[in-house]
Amino acid sequence: MKIEQFTSYSTKLERLSNDELHRSAEKLVLTENTTIAKLIAHLAEMSSRKTALKLGYKSLYEYCIAGLNLSEGAVPARIHVANVSRRFPQLLVALAESRISLTVAALLAPHLTEDNVEKVISDCAGMKRRETEEYIVVFRPKPVFEPSIRWRPALPVQVQPPSLSSPPPPAETPKRSAPILQPARKEVFNFRFSADRNFRDKFERLAEVVGIENAQKHMAEILEKAIDIALEKKDPKKKLERRRKRRKAGSAPSRSERDDKKDEPAKCRYVASEVSERVHERGGYQCVYCGPDGTRCTARAGLHVDHKSPFAIYRSNDERFLQLLCAAHNGLEAERVYGPDFIRRKIDERRRRKSQSP
Repeated sequence: MKIEQFTSYSTKLERLSNDELHRSAEKLVLTENTTIAKLIAHLAEMSSRKTALKLGYKSLYEYCIAGLNLSEGAVPARIHVANVSRRFPQLLVALAESRISLTVAALLAPHLTEDNVEKVISDCAGMKRRETEEYIVVFRPKPVFEPSIRWRPALPVQVQPPSLSSPPPPAETPKRSAPILQPARKEVFNFRFSADRNFRDKFERLAEVVGIENAQKHMAEILEKAIDIALEKKDPKKKLERRRKRRKAGSAPSRSERDDKKDEPAKCRYVASEVSERVHERGGYQCVYCGPDGTRCTARAGLHVDHKSPFAIYRSNDERFLQLLCAAHNGLEAERVYGPDFIRRKIDERRRRKSQSP
């Protein structure tokens, strides 16, 4: 496709409403998934006929990369599904209908049988990768990690003769393996990550503080206690529960309750802790933004207490007009009220002040 065609297409998209843009994207995804399902059916037939070998490629994998110019990351899942699709075409139907993604189809492929294929595909409809991994672990449980603290092995040192004409080669950095959080059994998960010596020292000190000997053998227990302590201190839900218990026991009302003067303009946008906790509870500890069709944002981290009635205009911290939003939707609401140009200028001003500060 020529540049002019894409430029014209982009111009056409600019004239669409958000709803029209969304419906158009949905149609494209359905078309894409149907095309992927058909391509996999092609690969299954080519595998059966050994077409790639007859065309001179050493494998179907090589044919997909060199012959079809597919990306290396996209090929394994397609071949994985192709290997079982002739026996279980239901997998391709579900993929073409966008009931499951290609990633989910590849995860399910090794576990399908004549007896379970319909139920497994139905159960996993709409699932993401992590949910699917938790679902299929029942079919093939993984070994449970034994707790341990180990040195990461260093790379062997390459001794080279000194050279006066060339600088010494840079030290080679050991490769880091990816962190792991994966199901091992139905109710058991494996965790793996690396940390520095400072973390190790803190971990061992935490074991001493909570009274657990032999930290290495009780890593999960120690970390769970640390998580409980952090949640008890930071979780708005826990804070609100403690506050209500104190209130029930007859403690004095909080300062914000004593000084509650909703009709007077607020001097600053500060929201008292107990008010913030109730706003979090009312929002279910999740961003409350909903799209036109009722789709609610799923963000549960980095949430902000937002003034539905803009503070700069109404100068009010009235709890009735506070809501819980993620950073992205908080920014979207700000743009809606003040305009994108105003928000962009404010961000630029903040960055300049930050760069000029010592």
